[in-house]
Amino acid sequence: MRELLLPKFNNNDEGCVLVGWAVDDGAEVFADEVVAEVETAKALEELVADVDGVLHRLVEVGAQCEFGRPVGLLFDSVQERDDYLANLASAVVTTAPEAEGEDHDGGPEPILSDAARTLAQDHGIRTEQLRSLGKRVVKASDVQRLIDQGVMDREPAPAAAGGSADAAVVSLSTRQRAVAAVVSEAHRTIPAAFAAIAVDLTAFRATRGGAPYGLVELLVKAMAARHADFPLFFATPGADHTLVLAPDANVGVTVDVGTGLFIPVLRDAARRPIGDLADDLMDFRVSALRQNFRGDAFADEAITLSLHNDPDIILAAPIVHPGRTCVVTLCAERSEVALAEDGTPFTRWVTTVAVTYDHRYLNGRDAVRFLTAVKQDLESADAIARLAG
Repeated sequence: MRELLLPKFNNNDEGCVLVGWAVDDGAEVFADEVVAEVETAKALEELVADVDGVLHRLVEVGAQCEFGRPVGLLFDSVQERDDYLANLASAVVTTAPEAEGEDHDGGPEPILSDAARTLAQDHGIRTEQLRSLGKRVVKASDVQRLIDQGVMDREPAPAAAGGSADAAVVSLSTRQRAVAAVVSEAHRTIPAAFAAIAVDLTAFRATRGGAPYGLVELLVKAMAARHADFPLFFATPGADHTLVLAPDANVGVTVDVGTGLFIPVLRDAARRPIGDLADDLMDFRVSALRQNFRGDAFADEAITLSLHNDPDIILAAPIVHPGRTCVVTLCAERSEVALAEDGTPFTRWVTTVAVTYDHRYLNGRDAVRFLTAVKQDLESADAIARLAG
């Protein structure tokens, strides 16, 4: 018997959600065959069997999974799996050992297999909901049926909070649950700070002309150009208050076209032509629509650019993902009235570039220096020509 372990697909997440099995429970699988699909905060990933065997699932669809933990077992034969299940059936346990087979209302406690108990705990299934199944022994498939029916969500809203007993409750999608896990971990572990700076886009608009790139690509180049000057902004937190410096300016860029949030990586952005980066970004958007990113599209990210350039967005402060020291934000372009040196009013185009940073590793002065350096490049015709050349 071999464990089907869940590999760590990227350094930013602690786990993922199993969104679907590609192979039936008890079916034969072959080495290098895709057996399941899991979802991290960034993308869908395929889980591949490393050896031939007969699959036994340990995790139900929709369950939160930890990297490095088994989600299934691969047996050498059907008989070996049957023997395992026979032994498992004799080892069921109760959910409330202190109750000694009785619930607090005097009724019999349902008995759960290990897999069923884990699934119930992960999804907040309560004892009375399990008892509604009318079964003395509850299997994982029974708990999954409750989850599919949304039973765990149908609790009345508290009257003291202004809720109604008939209030509608919706379940988060598996993708949003994965995002929620990352957000919760970030807020729990990262003491974030924030700084923002206004950028005059006059030079950018005057020099761009019909060039095949936009402000996003130019900002990526400006960020990457500061890799050597601000290496801690491109670092990965390590153990014992250390930082691992990135050898290349690999910039992850948020992509959200309505199919979920993805952060694919523009590799070696400092040295590559800006036109190549523009092509990659277009490919990323198409892949997001089709949800068919390559497996390596999210690897080796050193710094993140979060795009909040929908119209009228003037400021945004996203989270710093675990494994990063900061995230840079680009907001929408907007027009504003300014005054010339002689007091004459005029209209110009500006945007906001901001940075949310882990205050354990970066200080406010560092954030302002980094933003000022990027601002200078975006406002200088000579610097723009150099970055775009």
